[in-house]
Order: sequence, then C-alpha cells, then structure tokens
Amino acid sequence: MSTNIEELKKFLENKITELKKELEYYEYLLSLLETEGYKNTIKVNRGIADIIKNTKGEIIAEIYYTPPLVRVVFKGKITVNRIYANVINKILENEKNKNKIEYNITFEKDELKEITIDSIKDELLYNRIKAALQSVLERISH
Repeated sequence: MSTNIEELKKFLENKITELKKELEYYEYLLSLLETEGYKNTIKVNRGIADIIKNTKGEIIAEIYYTPPLVRVVFKGKITVNRIYANVINKILENEKNKNKIEYNITFEKDELKEITIDSIKDELLYNRIKAALQSVLERISH
C-alpha cells in the first residue's frame, strides 16, 4: 500500500513541477506583452508548452512553441554522441530543405543544451518535428 502512496506522491510532485513550468512560461509571455517596447509589435499567437520524457517517465526537455519559434530546452545532462547529434541534425536539415526553417543546436561540450527552430508555419510541422526529435531523445536518455 505504501508503494501506491509513494507513486501517487511522485506523480503529484511531477505534475506540480510541470504546471509551475507552464505557469512560468505564460508569465514570461505576459511580461513580454506588458513591456512597453513590445506592445505595438508583438502579434499575439497561441503558444504551446510541452515536455519530452524518457522511457522512465523523467522530463528530459521542455518545448516552447510560439509561432513561428520553437525552443527545446534540455533539463539535466543530456550527453550526445556523434551519431545521435548527426541524426538530430539530419532531421532538422531535411525540414530546412522542405519547409525553409532555420535552426540552431546549442551544445556545451558534449551536452545538448537547447535547440531553437524558426519559421515553423503551422502545428502540423511543429508536431512532425517534435515527434521526430522525441523518438531520438528518448533513445539518448534511456
């Protein structure tokens, strides 16, 4: 019985953490809107905050999508060997050729820190890229 309580406690703690991150994201967007310099230039779009989990259920990355920009921010140490780095690069390069996106992958030594992708035109493209990245990232962090 105590394992069920521990599992429930862990689930609730993780959910609270996820919701705090989402709240932080929306507070950030609101602060951008309230900043005087952006009031007349920001076009309000629907934003999406999402997460990528590994096979153990641990959050390995947070995704922020405010059209046309996607930011994938990695949590913890995600060490990427050359093969996986090439796979991620190939996925994004294919989308660059097909859909004219721009992207940047940020590493700190061998650790993946952030991926930014610009010119995402619609949610279909966003979901396709997210699914492709998610399948690779799940394998990296298992």
